[in-house]
Amino acid sequence: MRRIVRISVFLLLIAASPALALTTSDCYDCHSDDTLAKTVRGQEVSLFVDEEVYTNSVHGDMDCADCHEDLWDVEDMHEEELQAVDCGNCHDDAVEEVEAGGHMAECIDCHGKHDILSGDDPDSAVNDLKASSTCCACHSEYDSSCSYWEEGVHGRLLIEDAEDLSAACNDCHGSHDIRGADEEESTVARHRINETCGVCHPDVLETYQSSIHGDAFEGNGDEAPVCTSCHSPHRTEAALEEQFQLTVVERCSACHEEMSYSFSKNFHGQRTWLGDAKVAQCIECHGAHEILPGDDPDSMIHPDNLVATCGQCHSGANVNFIQYMPHADYHDADHYPMLYYLYVAMVFLLFSVFFFFGIHTLLWFLRTFKAYRNGSGEDH
Repeated sequence: MRRIVRISVFLLLIAASPALALTTSDCYDCHSDDTLAKTVRGQEVSLFVDEEVYTNSVHGDMDCADCHEDLWDVEDMHEEELQAVDCGNCHDDAVEEVEAGGHMAECIDCHGKHDILSGDDPDSAVNDLKASSTCCACHSEYDSSCSYWEEGVHGRLLIEDAEDLSAACNDCHGSHDIRGADEEESTVARHRINETCGVCHPDVLETYQSSIHGDAFEGNGDEAPVCTSCHSPHRTEAALEEQFQLTVVERCSACHEEMSYSFSKNFHGQRTWLGDAKVAQCIECHGAHEILPGDDPDSMIHPDNLVATCGQCHSGANVNFIQYMPHADYHDADHYPMLYYLYVAMVFLLFSVFFFFGIHTLLWFLRTFKAYRNGSGEDH
């Protein structure tokens, strides 16, 4: 209703303006000069308006006075300083959203001035292929989010491959109601980030929601992992890239530190530490988004499914093969007594051998040194 009233008043004022008011053609008499400029806060600002560019813009069929209200009752030259254009006269919903979100950018910072194009136009500053560059014009000056995004899979798809199916800034943060991640209504707030990512990844979201992590999120969202807990929010890695696979254990260890430690001591963990991305890690055994409790019949680590799980890498896996304990901790005498005492015995044996042969070698060296010193030159 408010918008209807404002537009009605706007149209009435236009209708009531003098018949001899400045026309767009009159404006071009001066503003078609590409040297026309003024100085604002010590900086030169061009006042040139490209007629062809403006005509092809979304406002091309509007008169200058439709936006510049100061011109409504001007018949000749206007004042040097005009009031700022109020985009809210027509776009009040968008302006209200911007004000509610508290974003500092003005409309022209994102959309431009006389060259505004529809968001569907590939040349538009807010088109998916260019929106992030528009945002980064400001954000690259005071944080690293833009450089991280450019390095991530979303940025590379948009910048290098010109793939408009990838996520631009506005796909995650919104277009007008942009808020910080710490605000409850923000689209990137912790309790809403899964929903935001799910717009492009609906199948993954559905799988996650039925997993142990999804159940934990529904029960206690403040502690459960969300999309950005595992995938960097800006420097989002492609899951199939080697660098991502080598950091899977590190990501999981943010919550499962004890399990990560025990994994690091086994064969798989040691190979991972050496930089082998092809060896089994957390996701090969537990799954990526479909992680379920071990007692769930559908879980990859359920006893009935372990042969198939291990068989993904080990074609000869059988019932005996799956007796292997991937998270056994040989320091834990309570849960793994056999491993613990074998470990103690092996450590004792190792030190005993080194101690014995260390003493033997030392004594042999002393004897040999003494023999040479006495001039015998004989080895014994």
